[in-house]
Amino acid sequence: MVLEKVTTFISEQLNIDEDSITEDTLFEELGADELDIAELVMAVEGEFEIELSEDEVNSLFKVSDLTQIVETAISLR
Repeated sequence: MVLEKVTTFISEQLNIDEDSITEDTLFEELGADELDIAELVMAVEGEFEIELSEDEVNSLFKVSDLTQIVETAISLR
């Protein structure tokens, strides 16, 4: 569920086909810059009603990084 929603946000924000995004896809491979990642984080925080720390945001390199952080944050609610 989390991966699907994260993939949808990435696809919509970066205008990329969802089928080309996997857990192992690097944000760099998608052409995402710091602003894109910040906007993605804000969308994810709003959707899942969580808040990511600056350290967590700075540790985002691939889609699975974001998915794992979101799943952890959800489980701690």
